[in-house]
Amino acid sequence: MLKSFYTNEIKNGAFKGSVLFFCVAIALCFISASNSYAFEGKVKYVVDGDTFVLQSGEKVRLASIDTPEVGRNGKVDQYYAKEATDLLSELILNKVVTVTPVKGKKESYGRVVGWVYLGKSFINKEMVSKGAAFYYYHPHNDAGKQDLLLEAQIIAMSSAKGFWTKISAMEDFNIKWVGNLRSRRCFREGSNFSVTVMSRNRVHFSNLGEAFMAGYTPARATKFWPEVKK
Repeated sequence: MLKSFYTNEIKNGAFKGSVLFFCVAIALCFISASNSYAFEGKVKYVVDGDTFVLQSGEKVRLASIDTPEVGRNGKVDQYYAKEATDLLSELILNKVVTVTPVKGKKESYGRVVGWVYLGKSFINKEMVSKGAAFYYYHPHNDAGKQDLLLEAQIIAMSSAKGFWTKISAMEDFNIKWVGNLRSRRCFREGSNFSVTVMSRNRVHFSNLGEAFMAGYTPARATKFWPEVKK
C-alpha cells in the first residue's frame, strides 16, 4: 500500500513538488539563520538612550525598546532623554558588546537593530529595568525576549523607577486609552486616531498604566511624552 502511494505520487508529480518545497524550506531556514548572526564591537559613541556607534562605524539600535528623544535641529529634549543617554553610556561606552540583529537588513536609518549584551547582561532589559526605556512591541521580534522586556517594565513601573514617577502622575496617564491589538499601540479614547481602530482590534484601558502593563505604548502621533522646558 505504501509503495503504491509513493509510486502514484511520483507519477502525478506531487511527490517531486513536495521534495522541492522541502528543499526550499530548508534553504530559507539557513538563510534566516545566517541573517541573525551575532557580532562583537567596541562602543565608540552613544547617540541617545537606544542608539550607539561602534568603532567600526556600525550604528546599532536596541530592539523592542524606546527611549525619550534627544532634541535636535533646535528642538528640545523629551523628558528623561539625557538621563537615558547617560545610563546607556555608563553601561556600554568604551566596552565590547555583542549584538544579535533581529533581521538580516538594516532599518531605514541605516542602523542594525538588535539584542545587545555586555557579558551576560542583557542591555535592552537593563534600560527598561532602570526606568530609562519602555517596552516597544514589534511583531517580528523574538517573543521570549520581548516577554522579558515587558516583565522588566512591569517591575520598573511598580517600583516607580526612573521616569515612571513623573510619567504616571501626568493627567493624560490617568484617562481612558484605546489600544490596537495588532500594532500594540494605543490612543487617547475619543481622539481622531482612536476611532480609526477597527472594532475587532480595539482594546479598552481605564488608564495608560493598564496599557503599559499589557505591553501597549502610546503611538508616536499622540505626542504623549513631555518635553524639557527651556
